[in-house]
Amino acid sequence: MLIFCCANVSFAQDKLIFASGSPMDSYQSMITYPLLKEACKRNGINLEVKSYPSPRALLMSNSGALDGELHRVYEFHEVSNGKYPNLVRIECQLLSSYVAVFSKDHNIKISSCADLKDATVGYRAGRQNIKKQLSETLPESHIFSQTSELSLFRMVGKGLLDYVISESIEGKKFLYLYPELKTIKEVGRLSEMKIYAYINKKYSQLAPKIAATLNEMKRDGTFKSIVIEARNSYCMKKNCTTHVCEEKWPALDQHKALTSVNAGQVSQ
Repeated sequence: MLIFCCANVSFAQDKLIFASGSPMDSYQSMITYPLLKEACKRNGINLEVKSYPSPRALLMSNSGALDGELHRVYEFHEVSNGKYPNLVRIECQLLSSYVAVFSKDHNIKISSCADLKDATVGYRAGRQNIKKQLSETLPESHIFSQTSELSLFRMVGKGLLDYVISESIEGKKFLYLYPELKTIKEVGRLSEMKIYAYINKKYSQLAPKIAATLNEMKRDGTFKSIVIEARNSYCMKKNCTTHVCEEKWPALDQHKALTSVNAGQVSQ
């Protein structure tokens, strides 16, 4: 809703609706949504988020049907070849996570896309950074995308794909929750993802204000406390405390990325 200030014909925004290209109970959404919601609240804005398949989410946020993207990589415009020019990055990093490779072959170690040569590889549709990495190494006939990441893991389990590329923490969740995937393991990481929110350019004047508020939240401790609560909620909701969280997430006080305000990272 827009409130008109007649004297200066200026606008005050009291509500934003962002898109999430992943389910709201996914790791990235559960971390980034409460952070951004609090930053918007401090600016007098109520933030809502609607989840859609990633390609549709991008179309809606870029067109202005929705007001922004909850989480995309820092280099989003580069990896998407400038296809979504109406999205403006909010210049404060919300999260750091990892692009990981999963396979039934536990003897292989993957450290780059070059190691995937001649293999068949799947990834969740709409992940522009992964699409770009794979397309630079593999022929199109060896790359498969689906909106359901779980379906891709099941294809690897059945031997229909050699590898699936996923966010590390989300991939491990699937392995724990679905017994039929127990033969699959993480066999390497391709890159780190620095995650930012993006806002449609019609509200570009809000981007620096929200970024400044997020940085203030890092200084006053709110950012860290929200992350801790969100991680705890993720673990309990996914029933994965022992197998994922405690194994891979040391105490947040030990994370240099969190204790350094300027880093703006929340690492796995």
